[in-house]
Amino acid sequence: MLERIKEMTGIYSLGFDKASMMGIMLPLAFVIIVGGGLSALVLLM
Repeated sequence: MLERIKEMTGIYSLGFDKASMMGIMLPLAFVIIVGGGLSALVLLM
């Protein structure tokens, strides 16, 4: 199950190269941007 999730996210299948770093950084950046946006909305309310 965990293997399947890793394959779908594209982190596991690419190994340890620049492409795999992108596979890790893009979701991480997305979470930071969304989290930052939500916290900004909460603070502004």
